[in-house]
Amino acid sequence: MSAAQQLSQLKSLQDTLNAAIDTFKSELEKQQLPEPSLTTSKPHPIDEITYIPTPAMYEARRAGVAACTLIKYLLESPYDALSANTWMTLESSSIRLAADLGLADILASCPDPEVGLSVDEIAKKTEVDAAKLERVLRLLVSQCWFRETKQGYFANNRRSLLVQKSQPAWHLVTFMNEMFHRISCAFPEHVNNPSKDFRFASDPHHTAWNIAYNTELPYFGANSWLTNNPGEAEKFGLAMGAVGPTSDPGVAADFPWAEIAEGRDAIIDVGGGQGTLCCSLALMYPSIKHFVVQEVPETRVAAQSFIASKGLEGRVVFEEQDFFKPQRRKGTGDYVFVMQRVLHDWPTSEGAKMLAQIRDALQASPKSVLLIVDTIIQPGTLSPSGPPAKDSLASKSRGGAYKPIQPPPFIPADFGEASRISHQVNVALTSMCNTFERTLPQLTEMVEMAGLKIKEVHATRGWASITEVVLP
Repeated sequence: MSAAQQLSQLKSLQDTLNAAIDTFKSELEKQQLPEPSLTTSKPHPIDEITYIPTPAMYEARRAGVAACTLIKYLLESPYDALSANTWMTLESSSIRLAADLGLADILASCPDPEVGLSVDEIAKKTEVDAAKLERVLRLLVSQCWFRETKQGYFANNRRSLLVQKSQPAWHLVTFMNEMFHRISCAFPEHVNNPSKDFRFASDPHHTAWNIAYNTELPYFGANSWLTNNPGEAEKFGLAMGAVGPTSDPGVAADFPWAEIAEGRDAIIDVGGGQGTLCCSLALMYPSIKHFVVQEVPETRVAAQSFIASKGLEGRVVFEEQDFFKPQRRKGTGDYVFVMQRVLHDWPTSEGAKMLAQIRDALQASPKSVLLIVDTIIQPGTLSPSGPPAKDSLASKSRGGAYKPIQPPPFIPADFGEASRISHQVNVALTSMCNTFERTLPQLTEMVEMAGLKIKEVHATRGWASITEVVLP
């Protein structure tokens, strides 16, 4: 590739980034919101877990994040990138340490949160070695997890506020972080196991999870690690409570829930965890009167506590349901069945068995419907052609229902860095369950194996798509 062609890629990505920043700023101004800041300990309104960006802001964020990372790739030394990747696990461990020590809470409650505290003051409060703590904090500051306001003084920023113990993300950065740290160490042995049988196994008993925790139990299921270790299911549910709400606003806003629920008895979230989706929908759509969170009994405590925290007892109820057994609501009314982040935990054959139970319920109540809310994996291919970001984002700024823009030139089909979490979860599922997020052909295969068919796929402002599934 010639130098001129290489420069054209930089110029194209620069144009995309500039268009994304201009659109992002414009959308903030329309909402009378200030720009996010590098120099404050105060949260920004767009950091609220229930906040949903406008379609133009959401697409500007995706395009801008993708362009930033690709520009970094073009500018950065590959050796620097490889070195940073090698020690990245220590950044993850450092975030967990910060949460364990309660650093964000200490800094939030200090006399002047904008200045923060000296490392010696923090060390005294946490009873850890000041020199070690300073090294950790400087690493975290370099990745924008805290701020150094003056030499040796540290304060919160937008990110660190999320790891206060009062925040849902605290469970993610402690329990989930520690678990995946262990699993990731075993992952190469999972994929490249000396035993060929282990290497090519697709069941949940031959995974990095099993190696890391020295158990033959699967993580999920009727006789699993969660059911055999009291409290683990609750911890997992609390950690997922920091994941689900990140997609719930888009799922709630970008689909006609009130319309599809009209004339039906309830929305039933099969495998609904704590009930984050049902609660989001209940708060957004007061016309929908009844919601049911169906889950394994081990999640009852966490779910009922979360529902009560939203003041939605009675309107949102918990109900035990084994996903592989006949649907308890079969033939008792007309429902909107929802399966969110459930099918990706299971192999295609097992997912089809779950869907078959919903199929039987649809056959018993023809007015009932099924929605699958899950990531649909897109390829990472990029093209030198495509509509300029400036034009695509300008069209979004004029309003209307959300629809994704086409990738601008040299931006991957999956928007690269903006889809990083989806690809991380894809590998995480493999490491825990030997399962995966599905492409559209893979999802179609599972749905049809259950005797159903896909009617339509709806994109949302988040990692999830909503797939309408009907009887053939």
